[in-house]
This record gives sequence, structure tokens and C-alpha cells, in this order.
Amino acid sequence: MQGKGKNLGRAYLIGKLRERGLSRRGAKQVLDFVLEEMKAALARDEPVEFPLGWLEREKKISPHWELIGDEPMKPYTVEHYTDIEGFERIAELDGLDFGQ
Repeated sequence: MQGKGKNLGRAYLIGKLRERGLSRRGAKQVLDFVLEEMKAALARDEPVEFPLGWLEREKKISPHWELIGDEPMKPYTVEHYTDIEGFERIAELDGLDFGQ
């Protein structure tokens, strides 16, 4: 059975920024700024690229909404895509070895 992957949440990212010499408050401000910029880019329908792939905003409407002639108030979702290099990096983070 595989071990559980690392949690790359806010606390982890703040910890990594603190390892680079930022204060906790400074690290939180940097992370909040980056996340707000990502959110704004997605709202403009721009993809957000990073080393593990990219994020794109996609419209997801269930066929049931079309039957009643309406759509949900927030019909968009954010999807994560990876290329081969991103997939390999994710595997490294999870401690997986797929061999070459």
C-alpha cells in the first residue's frame, strides 16, 4: 500500500517561504498575494502555469440544468492539468518511482 502524499497546503508553503528567511507574517503576505493573482488570472480566463502543470477555468454545467433552461450561479470550476514533466515532479513529491 502506498503512503499518503505530502500535503502542499498553505501551511506547507508558508513553511517553505520561512525557510528562505521570511517572517511568518511576510510569508503569509507573499502567499496571499500570489494566490490573489492566480485567482484574478483565472477570472480573466487566463491559464495559470507553475512547475507542476497549469490551472484553467472551465465551465461545467450538468445536463440537468439545461433541461430546466437555467444554469447555476457559479458554473465554473478550476481544473489542474499536467504534462509529462509535471507528472514526474508530482511522483517525486509522493515518493513514487515509475522508472524510465
